Amino acid sequence: MNITIKKASLRGSLFLSYDFEQQDADVKNLIKTSSDAPIHDDLRNAYRRLIPHFAFICEEVKDEELVRKAIENPDAYLYDREVASDDTFFKFRVAEFSIEEKKGFEYLHLFGCKSLATFQEVCFSSPKIHMEDTKYPFRNELAKNIEDLKAEVLAYMQGKQAPKTQLEMFEGEEEEETPAPTKKTKKAKAESAFQEAE
Repeated sequence: MNITIKKASLRGSLFLSYDFEQQDADVKNLIKTSSDAPIHDDLRNAYRRLIPHFAFICEEVKDEELVRKAIENPDAYLYDREVASDDTFFKFRVAEFSIEEKKGFEYLHLFGCKSLATFQEVCFSSPKIHMEDTKYPFRNELAKNIEDLKAEVLAYMQGKQAPKTQLEMFEGEEEEETPAPTKKTKKAKAESAFQEAE
């Protein structure tokens, strides 16, 4: 049996939904599931390592040198705001990744959010990223980060989870699910913003 992770979404900051492809002999199944087991810190940090890529690809952070430093040294830029060398990336979070195959090539799609000065969030998707695109300066690092994240999702499926006692620390957060990007929610957000502007 061969398992390939195709998509994984954080639910709040605690739980995970994921899609995987299971190959048994000549049969290929796509399975979608979710769990109420709390995620391990290693999985949470694997998502955090995608933040510099997400912010740079979406042109929210254009300082290539800062992005490079965050990718190469996540301990100093992504995990703990109190000791971070720069707090730029703490405005962002990545909530979902998905991988799609077309004509033998893999395309990555990221979905995440940015915190605003108003203490609200705006959520958006990255453009699809061709994983063989040599124009993206951090392609190799991105590919490694995705492989690490897929390995953590697989480990979660196999039981690598945080102790249930940690749920008390985050009580109520399981309700704060990041909305999945859909045409309806995008249209509704645009209409709401237009009405507020009037």
